[in-house]
Amino acid sequence: MLRNALAVIFALAIPLASAAEEIPLDPNQVSVQDASGKTIAVFSVKQLQAEFPQQTYDTRTPWTSDNEKIEYRGPLLANVLAKAGITAAQEVKVVAFDNFVSDIRMDEIRSYNPILAVERRCNENESANPHCAPGQDFRPISMVEKGPIFIVWPFDQLPASYVPARNSIWVFFPVILRASQ
Repeated sequence: MLRNALAVIFALAIPLASAAEEIPLDPNQVSVQDASGKTIAVFSVKQLQAEFPQQTYDTRTPWTSDNEKIEYRGPLLANVLAKAGITAAQEVKVVAFDNFVSDIRMDEIRSYNPILAVERRCNENESANPHCAPGQDFRPISMVEKGPIFIVWPFDQLPASYVPARNSIWVFFPVILRASQ
């Protein structure tokens, strides 16, 4: 009986260990995977800033007050997926550093142009603290602020039915973008 129990434990432990090894441990990078789960590209925060045109959204989020906007900057999610060769997928499964999973349809990505935000604008209150040097316009997004990478949507362009029903598309610290058919 003990031998059978150990056999079951080891049989389950090997696939779980293999799956855990595939999840990146660095929230400062995002892996793009094909539908089979094979990694086809990895982009660090620095690459997301340097290798793609930057889009800026001055927007609310589902968690800010009605009059509170934050200006975020980063590449369009569609551009990152396209550079990795993900153009025909129907959906993208997003896995976050904390193991949160969200399924985002490609038609949503094409219609509303979310960004992989990697920076947020310095505000007047921050100019006196170490986050922003004098004259610095943008700074990295901390983990407390849902960074270092945060999928940000243009809030006011989303249908009213999306809040709160689709709040899961605002993914904090995504580490895997996996194509789904």
